[in-house]
Amino acid sequence: MSHRPSAINLKPEMSPAELSALGEWLRQAELRGRHLEVGTAAGGTLCFMLECYAPDRRPSFAVVDTMSYFASQLDTVKENLRAHGLAPENVDFRVATSREVFAAAEAAGERFSFMLVDASHKARHVMADLRWLRLLEVGGLACFHDYGTAFKGVTWPLDRVLRNYPQFTRFGQAGSLLAVRRERESDRREVTAWDRLLALAWSPYLQWERSLRKRLDSRPKGR
Repeated sequence: MSHRPSAINLKPEMSPAELSALGEWLRQAELRGRHLEVGTAAGGTLCFMLECYAPDRRPSFAVVDTMSYFASQLDTVKENLRAHGLAPENVDFRVATSREVFAAAEAAGERFSFMLVDASHKARHVMADLRWLRLLEVGGLACFHDYGTAFKGVTWPLDRVLRNYPQFTRFGQAGSLLAVRRERESDRREVTAWDRLLALAWSPYLQWERSLRKRLDSRPKGR
């Protein structure tokens, strides 16, 4: 298995502008509850988020990832944490699929003040990951990376959820990083089986459209 660039340079897979906005949102919101990252790559963004807080005011972090993005991913993430002076044992690594971990977290009644979702870009997987919003505290923030026209598999599910579940509002956006805030408790369950069925139906078309666009963009430009 070939290494992702982030597995070599150990850096976040976000632009400087996106990281700057993420840091500002975290510091301004002063969220003290548990933080969650779904999809961590090499842990670069995880290190950045942890370092946004003073050690004595750092909330607990949980990370959900299958750790199969590239070879030795979990070891690489832990190495990255240690290189930043951060203790890997202070991070709650949950090595499994988002679906499996979400089911257990919901059954346990877990709640989170903050979550960052940057995992699969397929619409059916994104819609499934959006169920994590059920566990977001009132006033809490959820951030989603790769939101924009280049990733309709991310954009379409998010737009549908924000349209149909008004308890969540847009908090801010930098580049392709979208922040959402929970304004109030829900009067109905977020992300239903119908939402997921629609995402499953749309997913092949959105993947085909993105593949076609990439092929067209790679064609030599005429004079």
